[in-house]
Amino acid sequence: MPLPPIFDPIVNAPKPQKIALGVVGLAIIGAAANFLVLSPLGAEVAQLRAQNEALQRELIQSRAIAADLPRIRLEVAQLEVKINVLKDKLPTEREMPAFYRSMSDAGTQAGLGVSLFQPRDGVAKDYVVEIPIAVSAEGSYHQLGEFLERVARLPRVASVKDMKLSAQKKSGSAVRAEITLLTYMYRPVGSPPPPRAAR
Repeated sequence: MPLPPIFDPIVNAPKPQKIALGVVGLAIIGAAANFLVLSPLGAEVAQLRAQNEALQRELIQSRAIAADLPRIRLEVAQLEVKINVLKDKLPTEREMPAFYRSMSDAGTQAGLGVSLFQPRDGVAKDYVVEIPIAVSAEGSYHQLGEFLERVARLPRVASVKDMKLSAQKKSGSAVRAEITLLTYMYRPVGSPPPPRAAR
């Protein structure tokens, strides 16, 4: 099949011009192939290399964490032991009435005249509920000191948050004490809010 007449100048051209024209044609085909095929593949390769580097860094970090895992497990076990020891010092909701009774009995045993012993509403903290207890009592300095010592010796945690002393004019009682004691109740993560104090 003969070529269309448009190609006659190329077919009849001298050999060096045909070679030059062939080289130019090949350059155009190569540039088109580079632009249409190789350039998108190069961008994809660069993206895959970046992903590979990110995965390599993540793999190194994961290996470091995995190598450190026995130490972390040991620390967790030690912390759980400490938490259990601390939980033993914090009353649970069921133990609170008996604990209140122990604190009230400490005042009576010290010889204080306790006119008010009233737990207030608890305040939820991270892992505990902080429960203030208002105490009004009359007695001598020594009786007050003995009461505080007895509270400190209780197996459960209780501390003095606030204390106001005032001298008494009547005989037999040297001071009137307005004390705010704090006790704590263990509160596991996600547990409901603390119960309201009984009035």
